[in-house]
Amino acid sequence: MNKSFNIIKYFALLGVFLTPFIVLIVSSNMFFPFITGKNFTFRIMVEVVAALWLVLMIFDARYRPAKGWILWMFGAFLGSMILSSIFGVNFYKSFWSNYERMEGLITYIHLFAYFIALTALLKTEKVWGWFLNTTLGVSVIVAVYGVLQLSGALATHQGNRLDATLGNATYLAIYMVMHIFLAMIMYFRQSGRAKYAYLPVVILEAVVLYYTATRGAILGIMGGLLVSSFLIVLFSQSKKLKKVSLAFIVGILAVSGAFWLMKDSAFVKASPVLTRFSVISVTERTTESRLNIWKMSWNGFKEKPLFGWGPENYNLVFNKYYEPILWKQEPWFDRAHNVFFDRLTMNGMFGLLVYLGLFGSGIFAVWRGKKKGVFSATDAALLTGMFGAYFFHNLFVFDNLASWVLFTVFLAYIHARTSKQSPAAVPQKAGEEFNYGKAMAATVLAGGALFSVYALNVPGIMTSKGIIDAFKLSGTGQYRETLDSFKKAIAYDSFGKMEAREHLANFAMTVYGRIPDQALSNEIMDYTLEQMVKQTEEYPDDIREMVFLASLYNKKGDNVKAIEVLNEAITLSPNKQQLYFELGTSYINSKQYDKGLETLKKSFKLDQEYDEARQIYAVGAVFAGQDKLAEELMKDHGGTIIADERFLKAYASKNNYAKVESILKKFIEQNPSEIQYRLNLAAVYFQTGKRTQSIEQIEEAIKIRPDFKAEGEVYIKQIREGKI
Repeated sequence: MNKSFNIIKYFALLGVFLTPFIVLIVSSNMFFPFITGKNFTFRIMVEVVAALWLVLMIFDARYRPAKGWILWMFGAFLGSMILSSIFGVNFYKSFWSNYERMEGLITYIHLFAYFIALTALLKTEKVWGWFLNTTLGVSVIVAVYGVLQLSGALATHQGNRLDATLGNATYLAIYMVMHIFLAMIMYFRQSGRAKYAYLPVVILEAVVLYYTATRGAILGIMGGLLVSSFLIVLFSQSKKLKKVSLAFIVGILAVSGAFWLMKDSAFVKASPVLTRFSVISVTERTTESRLNIWKMSWNGFKEKPLFGWGPENYNLVFNKYYEPILWKQEPWFDRAHNVFFDRLTMNGMFGLLVYLGLFGSGIFAVWRGKKKGVFSATDAALLTGMFGAYFFHNLFVFDNLASWVLFTVFLAYIHARTSKQSPAAVPQKAGEEFNYGKAMAATVLAGGALFSVYALNVPGIMTSKGIIDAFKLSGTGQYRETLDSFKKAIAYDSFGKMEAREHLANFAMTVYGRIPDQALSNEIMDYTLEQMVKQTEEYPDDIREMVFLASLYNKKGDNVKAIEVLNEAITLSPNKQQLYFELGTSYINSKQYDKGLETLKKSFKLDQEYDEARQIYAVGAVFAGQDKLAEELMKDHGGTIIADERFLKAYASKNNYAKVESILKKFIEQNPSEIQYRLNLAAVYFQTGKRTQSIEQIEEAIKIRPDFKAEGEVYIKQIREGKI
């Protein structure tokens, strides 16, 4: 029996020791390759480890979780997530999240299980040392990947900012920050030459952190190290370390002051990283948008203050309290870009308090451990600084799996070091009679945990792969197969069907009416409409899904239904310009020009600095026969004779050939090698009796595209004979 338990224990430990390697996974055959592969793997590994741990715990009380403030606080945090999911707006989405984030209640449950497994399975400081060195070793691999990106040997995925295997510079930044603190902790714990192995790790990861150009993380680590240095000065017994810490504090303050004085210098402006820091101000575009988003978040909190809107429902707050000035940013936000406003909005006051309690309980346990001799003053100072850096970083971003896992690891480590096993937690006596009741309970619990591996993961994985397959098939023109792939992906009925339907809608918008097989085109549109109607029924408060549905109706020519959907969406988000754009277009397409113009005027009035709103309003004016209004709107904004398909279509609908001719000439200036604009201009010339100019444009088209000669000469002949 003991041999069997040892096998179970070692497999459970193997699973725990493999979790740090998850950060290296990039699943190119899955939707959101930097997110989905890591998250599904983490969930599966935690489920397997949890199943093995349950067996051990039932038969051996030593594997029961130790009691302590961190455990209670983590449990309270999970409880708050459950309550906010239940009392929130959409439990299904709160539980499952989506591919882009893969957070939700299901992830919090797995993180709590991971916390329990770590504290129950890693029993000694020696084993914890092995584990912490393992995660530190993996971080070196990630950092080397970042250096290869810096050298140009590997491509980055976010402009020039390093992102390594995490696919996002901010994710990589906080991953580096937490490991830099860990490397420093390990350095001060070691004696002899072994400690110096950690210094290159600190330097390497600091370089990678710098080139992520993530302001919150870099300022966070500077602040965290200042806190650590200050605490070392106060509590360390080492005079040498106190002097070094004081020197570090002075150095950081001096460098910060020098940078502030030099922020407008050529040296700073020549550095893409330093430039990001030099432009920080309340009027800077990113800062301005964050302040507006936080204001919206506060309004959302006031509406649902106790348990919030539920995890993953921030987009509903964003839409309802949308500030028109946010047109400068992306149109759909699902996070406040501030973890604390995220908690306040999605989880309410209770959720925010217990989240803050995770930090508080961790720091409290550290210093209580220092008092009892479990942690040195340096340990306590660096762990506190790490929590501080992470806290500051979270003021400007949102969490991700990598940072959550590391946060959980640190909390579990502190809990394991500072808590005691319950007096009842004694091992089963050798030779004790086999307990069949316990065996049955262990079998049922472990079996249920293992079944969850399939039920909680496989449908989502298959849906994700189905979306990628559809992308590939669509790219090669296999439209029937693309539709079948989307149908298959949706049929798995996983949480991923939401994103599958959205991309199905994009596919339908692209191919409808543009492929030779009209029957297939209609089938694609009909199936897509059917699915998007279901989508809006399942997510009735999500205006993004309504926009998809309305766009499909407009594409099919069913403007009446589009107008109905969009008017409903506007009641949910009265300040979002995009809704008015789509509604105004729907009215214009149905020849209700006055209503269309009035609708587009509303979008323009929301923020008159928005050039796109101005242009669309002017186009609406042309359709409504109010050319003077259009000219007035565009007088100081490029005029109405610009290379814009919307103005071209509007003036063409009014048979204003002079404007059409002028706009086509603008297109030709910008796209001299594109013959279609010349052919369109030739048609306009012919329509207005300018046959010579019409022929000249066709002849120019032949010069540009010699393969067009035969067809072009036919047109020329027909023009000359007056037969066209």
